[in-house]
Amino acid sequence: MAEQSSTSTGSRTRAWLRSHAYGLLSSLGRFAGQPFNHALTLGVLALALALPTLGHLSLKNLRHLSGALSQPGDVSLFLESELDGAAAQQLQDQIAAINGVAGVSMKSPEQALTEFRELTSFTDALDVLEANPLPYVLVVTMAGEAIKSERAPGLVAELRALPGVEIVQFDQEWLLRLRALMSLAERGVWVIGGLLALTVLLVIGNTIRLEIASRADEIQIVRLIGASNAFVRRPFLYSGFWFGVFGALLALAFVALAVHFLRAPVTQLANSYGSAFSLQGLALQEMLVVVLIGTALGWLGAGIASTSHLLQAEAPR
Repeated sequence: MAEQSSTSTGSRTRAWLRSHAYGLLSSLGRFAGQPFNHALTLGVLALALALPTLGHLSLKNLRHLSGALSQPGDVSLFLESELDGAAAQQLQDQIAAINGVAGVSMKSPEQALTEFRELTSFTDALDVLEANPLPYVLVVTMAGEAIKSERAPGLVAELRALPGVEIVQFDQEWLLRLRALMSLAERGVWVIGGLLALTVLLVIGNTIRLEIASRADEIQIVRLIGASNAFVRRPFLYSGFWFGVFGALLALAFVALAVHFLRAPVTQLANSYGSAFSLQGLALQEMLVVVLIGTALGWLGAGIASTSHLLQAEAPR
């Protein structure tokens, strides 16, 4: 009895595998037999998958660029001209004790004037001045953890509020704004990606629905001879599978062409600013994710369309 049960189970497994293999290959054969009929659908699917992928790739390159620029930043504090060296020293000690500050250096008005002479061509104009107009300057170096986190804006505001500080200059403030914009853009990519994923479902569902309608007589015959709903649904699920796979591969081709087209101008622009930045493409894992998403959407869209048709066919008239 055990041998008979094992043989029966093995036979059912082989029959199940043959049925799926037939559905997979037969749907591919029908797909390949009508390439022009499916070209428009594949184009729409590829664009719907390529747009959020390009958005993700743009954010990836912006993160790479901002990461290369996110070295610990310096904040220059220009003190009020009335403050003397002792008051500046006291303020320096106070700032050094603040959380997130890695170090504080002080420039005297004489040092600042000497540096200004070396960096500018206004030497003759400076000689005309009767007194040094430059104040004490404190250069605050932030810790790396502070500049990479949300602590940096609060630290700059805290330094700006200190008594005796007249002007605060933070060179990397634009980088913090860029990160805030990137965070907003990332959410926008997710929203657009969700809407385009819904578009993919609708397009594939409608395509499968039309295919089901064109094969209505065939479906009715196989149901009359006892075919199960799973057997009827299987070829259409695999059709959706192939739509998702080929649509994703075509989307990856669009993205690769876009990266190839833009890489040279972006590299040239970066070189003009003395940067070694180069436009990055999709990694292998990211490509696999795009293919998996396309496949899942194709399968889901086909499943919704085929299940809806079977439910309508079984409904009492």
